[in-house]
Amino acid sequence: MKLNKITLALAVMVSAPAAFALTPGQIDSTTIRLWLSGASAPTAAVYKGVLSLCRGVQYKNSLGVTLTNPGVVDAHIYQECGNTSSVLPGGSCSSSGGNNASNDRMAYSCTVETQDGRAGALEGQKVVIYHTVEGGSFNYVTPHIAIAGETNAVNPNVPLNLKRLSNLETLGSACAPGNGSQENVDISGLGNTVGVYRNCATTTQTFTAGQAIRADVFAAPDRPEGGFSDTEYAINQQNLNVATDISAIGSEVSTNIGQAFGVGVSYPLYYQLQLNDVTAGVIAATCTSSGTAVLPNLTASCQPGFAASKYTTIASADNIGSVDGKHFGATSATPPGTPSKIVLARRAITSGTQSASNIRFLNKPCATGTSQGALNPASVSAGNVTVLLGSSTGSVKTALTNASTAGQFGLGVVSMENTPNTATEKYAFVKLDGVSPNSDSFQRANAINGNYNFWYELVAFTATTAFPQGIDLIGSVNASLGNPNITNLKGLFITPVAGVSGANVSSSARAGNSCAPAL
Repeated sequence: MKLNKITLALAVMVSAPAAFALTPGQIDSTTIRLWLSGASAPTAAVYKGVLSLCRGVQYKNSLGVTLTNPGVVDAHIYQECGNTSSVLPGGSCSSSGGNNASNDRMAYSCTVETQDGRAGALEGQKVVIYHTVEGGSFNYVTPHIAIAGETNAVNPNVPLNLKRLSNLETLGSACAPGNGSQENVDISGLGNTVGVYRNCATTTQTFTAGQAIRADVFAAPDRPEGGFSDTEYAINQQNLNVATDISAIGSEVSTNIGQAFGVGVSYPLYYQLQLNDVTAGVIAATCTSSGTAVLPNLTASCQPGFAASKYTTIASADNIGSVDGKHFGATSATPPGTPSKIVLARRAITSGTQSASNIRFLNKPCATGTSQGALNPASVSAGNVTVLLGSSTGSVKTALTNASTAGQFGLGVVSMENTPNTATEKYAFVKLDGVSPNSDSFQRANAINGNYNFWYELVAFTATTAFPQGIDLIGSVNASLGNPNITNLKGLFITPVAGVSGANVSSSARAGNSCAPAL
């Protein structure tokens, strides 16, 4: 290994600021360019997995042993968000601080050089990795489905374009600050100094049937090499009526990563559920006397329960027209505002979160077929229920906050890597069938111990058209996701199939089948 050739002086430089970061001016015709797309939930784990391949970076392996890659750190993170309080990709971004409120497009650049050679064809190469998490996790495959011929004209559920950051070498000083700021990035508990560019421009890539692949891996990406999804292809294929078989476009494997989801509700609904639980003797009367529908008591002991069947009634297209606030026990006097109105904040059909919601509450597509009980998701407003479709988690959170401000009952499914910012967001998670999704700071303990079953397993997809470097990238990042020190993130955990141990390893797994019970 090269590690034993590093001098003491160079070892000191590893922990110093990245003076030789891979900036736009250093990205040239010898730089490999790759693109990943799909789910937003594992974004932090993906970029940490990528950075663990970079020259000079320190991280812990699955056994907790500290490893240091050879050389001097030259990594940079580029993101469309311009908010300086948003250091890393994957989080929300104030629209006043950047050009997008969801920070759905980013890129990572560095020279790849691992201490064990696990990056394969990427070793010793300058690499730019574009990463897009817009529009839902099914966009991990939709570019390839469109190119295979199942275009929007054939299937309106398949989008024909996807955004990524603009070619980094063209940005120059367009990202602010122009030379990048130096930030500390935690990778498996170890600090690494990485350059961060913000407020970077985006470009739209269009996909056409039979589209020719780019000339080589050094050209600007014309499609993703692959990516990650909240649920497996078969689930999304049925939900979106996709004819293309996965074998025609690539292959996928389980990541052995579980992702928990929860039901978030507006403050007026949260308070109403508390009133119900006080009456039932489930929580103390002080929970409602110390709060209001405008600002309920959000302490853990006052978290109200929510029956999954209640959500099913509202989320089902067949029932939505007959539901109003009385479904939750509201009267004309409680809560203030318009209690008869309900806002169902849901995601677009390509969303993995929406796919998870369909499975959990509508048994779709798991029970699809004659007399098998699958229900169709509500997508159109009816009666007293307003259905709002959004392309991102941020849109759901905004809808719930707006419902709170209007005094309305609002509800929607949100993945558990999200924690409500009580300063700006007016929604809260509720117990689902009596079990809390956020009883701990990582919002996953009850999923890990088997008490909370609203979770599914992420998958990794590699396209048939992927270059060898893309194949090695996805393989090495996927391996990093199974490292309990890297995927030690809110709402995410590792299943026992990964063969590792740790406090964030669950007691059960679905073995890559979202329709199967967790065993």
